[in-house]
Amino acid sequence: MQYLNGFEHYLRGKDKSDNTISCYLRDMKQFIGWYSTKTEHGINKIIELDAVEYKKHLQKGQQAIITINRKLASLNVFLHWMKEAGHIKEEISVKPIKNREVITYKGLEQQDIWKLRKEIHRQGNLMHICIIELLLQTGIRVSELVNIRLTDIEITERKGTLAVIGKGNVKRTLPLNKDVRKAIERYLPERPEADTDHLLIGQRGALQRNAINLILSHYGDRLNIKVTPHMIRHTLGHTLVKQQVEITTIQQIFGHSNIQTTNIYTVTTDKEMEQALESVEW
Repeated sequence: MQYLNGFEHYLRGKDKSDNTISCYLRDMKQFIGWYSTKTEHGINKIIELDAVEYKKHLQKGQQAIITINRKLASLNVFLHWMKEAGHIKEEISVKPIKNREVITYKGLEQQDIWKLRKEIHRQGNLMHICIIELLLQTGIRVSELVNIRLTDIEITERKGTLAVIGKGNVKRTLPLNKDVRKAIERYLPERPEADTDHLLIGQRGALQRNAINLILSHYGDRLNIKVTPHMIRHTLGHTLVKQQVEITTIQQIFGHSNIQTTNIYTVTTDKEMEQALESVEW
């Protein structure tokens, strides 16, 4: 446990988000639990073969490659800290698994987005309308959405901006188009009084991530459409790629530190392949 406490302190010093830190610590608790069943030595006696054996252990399970690689990445960060803190003598790391899986589209079909958006607008809940428009028009993460404060928003007659604190506490400023400006301006007079200046306020105060998921699921169930904030984010990213927006611009909008992450939105959907082949004329 002393190592986990030190590791957590190290991560907080790197300005990692609470969600990222929680993920790292969860992965390391799982690793240490596995390690303790394999040897009587303490974690400070770990060798490279232990890390390689853990990789093979993960591969024997039913987890997706992306999940395994995330756990290996967490382990590498932990081992780097162990060396840096003087708990182990040599730098140890394990290579990720090469992912040969075909990347699939994780967003919503355009017709489903329209159905969802129209249903939310038709029901008339101004906060819910504000939520869908913010997610759809800016591509922000659900964690960024629930942390929006009134002071983060600036709206004038013709334009607006939203200041967002993303992963690693990196700030970016996004322009707000007319649809999302309108949704915010309609919601604000109806926003309940609260002790916090968070934008989205429910019956128990500022909305949390699970509340956003429940709201979207409520509408999705009515339409028989699976929908999550992350799927909406993917939908916007893919739409921007189709509209031939520069990949570096999309990277800035989505707050990605690595442009390789942005490339996931360049995936081709089954529908697009079908349409491409149907349009061929010989």
